[in-house]
Amino acid sequence: MLVLCTLLCLVFFATFLGNKAPVLNQSLSAKIVEGKVVDNASAVVQERSATSTALPVVAYASPHFLVEQLNIETIARMDYAKLFDIGLLLARHAIHTSSTPEKLVAAVFPSAMEVLAMLARDRDVDDYLESASDGNSSGSYYAEIAALVPEFRPLRTQFEAIYSAVYQVFSRQGRTLVPWQTSKEAVKYQGGVTLPGLSSRPREADYDYSHTYALDIFFNSVRTLPLNGGKELGPTVFSVSDGIVIAADSSWRGGEELKSYKAGGITPKAGNGVIVFSPSEKQYYSYFHLHDVLVETGNVIKAGQPIGHGGNTGANAARAGHGGHVHVEIYDAAHAQFLRNRDIAAIIF
Repeated sequence: MLVLCTLLCLVFFATFLGNKAPVLNQSLSAKIVEGKVVDNASAVVQERSATSTALPVVAYASPHFLVEQLNIETIARMDYAKLFDIGLLLARHAIHTSSTPEKLVAAVFPSAMEVLAMLARDRDVDDYLESASDGNSSGSYYAEIAALVPEFRPLRTQFEAIYSAVYQVFSRQGRTLVPWQTSKEAVKYQGGVTLPGLSSRPREADYDYSHTYALDIFFNSVRTLPLNGGKELGPTVFSVSDGIVIAADSSWRGGEELKSYKAGGITPKAGNGVIVFSPSEKQYYSYFHLHDVLVETGNVIKAGQPIGHGGNTGANAARAGHGGHVHVEIYDAAHAQFLRNRDIAAIIF
């Protein structure tokens, strides 16, 4: 009976994985070898040839087990191709075994803090260290990001392999969010970060006096919520790209200055926000200072997906007269650099 069940499992997975059956690292799954589940450290992994139709010795990998085993040390030892195959396997199994596959695969993704460490330039590290000198909750936050940079910056390509694989499987399996189901306003979307007439393109003269590698897009109107600590509620903010949400946080608690920061958010300064990776463009899109967030880490989205509402969360943005905008950054992974403000504007407007 055990042999028969094993054969049925092999047939199922061979059909399911087709010619894409990945070759897993020895430490990544339990294996079925000669009808027995063998401890993951003792089984031999065999690679299937390009012409073979048989399944490799690796016949089963629980998605929960994969999540547990895909730690930083393991990921650092693998190349893009192997991690992409593992990402495919993880996403497929997550869909078939979990009612919330996005949450399951998101457990493998780096935290928002770790994503920022992956993308950090030397000048960003300097800024983090300067903010870390405050010695309060915000200082501890920035000190931790700076400490993560040496470990996570070299792993960006590896995590992009996992992001891209999950994006491919989820999008092909119909798990892309439907924009109008999140907000009916999405049916009116025509491009940009808001609906037409609700935000303004910066004036040419403003570029030289604002962020060099980011763009603040101001809303034409916002509502102040007096019963909610003076927080602002702006228009719906939309993603300008297809992609997968790799960080989303709407738990920021703080005030106008860094010393009043308590917890949550993408960072103490960024406030609530969303970071999207676009595999087709090889670019990271960050949206900060949001009032709230309408997507979750692991969601696959289209351009025009509502991701939150404009706000004034984050130190500085919470100051009177400093809110009313969404802060947008775009990191070009292909060239390992952030886009300049004019280049960001060319994409959005």
